[in-house]
Amino acid sequence: MKIRSDLPESVKRIVGKEHFTFEDLTEIIRFLRSPQGCPWDREQTHESIEICLIEEAYELIDAVKKKSAEKMTEEAGDVILQSVFHAVMGEEEGSFTMQDVIDAECVKMITRHTHIFGEESVRDSAGALKAWEKNKYKEKRLESAGERVKDVPETLPALLRAEKVQKRAAKFNFEFENIEDVFGKLKEETEEFAAALGEGDAAHIAEEGGDLLFAAVNLLRFAGVESERALAAATEKFISRFAETEKLVLADGKKMEDLSPEELDGYYNAAKKR
Repeated sequence: MKIRSDLPESVKRIVGKEHFTFEDLTEIIRFLRSPQGCPWDREQTHESIEICLIEEAYELIDAVKKKSAEKMTEEAGDVILQSVFHAVMGEEEGSFTMQDVIDAECVKMITRHTHIFGEESVRDSAGALKAWEKNKYKEKRLESAGERVKDVPETLPALLRAEKVQKRAAKFNFEFENIEDVFGKLKEETEEFAAALGEGDAAHIAEEGGDLLFAAVNLLRFAGVESERALAAATEKFISRFAETEKLVLADGKKMEDLSPEELDGYYNAAKKR
């Protein structure tokens, strides 16, 4: 790429590099936000780019699942970029800087690892996690059970948030004694959902449907299964079997939309065996 001649010398030096520093990345974003920079970058706010971080985080997770070092390198960089973008906007507002972000994170890593940097002792990873959580709640001044449960971010995916809320509640002994009781709760919520369907009230149906999902998450959590991962895997399995079902239907010279639910179920069962 030919470098523009009217760029500031400090920017030219960065653009012409082969290897960069974290400060170089910060300076690039600062320049893009400047009057000489990019119109799109200048227009952004903390709120307008919040979805970008969510998308980049999921893309990084996808790269991890695919075990692609190349994609992980790219997507981890994109996640870092979003943090730098927010920090640069914070500088412009005078509310916080990149140095504030780094300072806060380093302090957090030190003060929450009291079993490493302090005199606290733990035996295993479970003990380390307990120490981390104790220090976290102390720093946030979250003393009551209600405060700790309310602290679970509302922006988390619904299944993940439900599971985290249940885990925090369980730390205060708000927990079923055995899995049979959890099954009983799931049955109870299923019956209440069925009753709501019979009433035909949309708001009540949605409410009871939510309770049913919450109970299902609780059952999986009690069994040691992560609901978010389990549902993602089940969805992928369905997609694969649905695609195989269509292949079988087409192989018989038929179209899926022309078949009855019973006929499609037969093909689907056949696809499950393949």
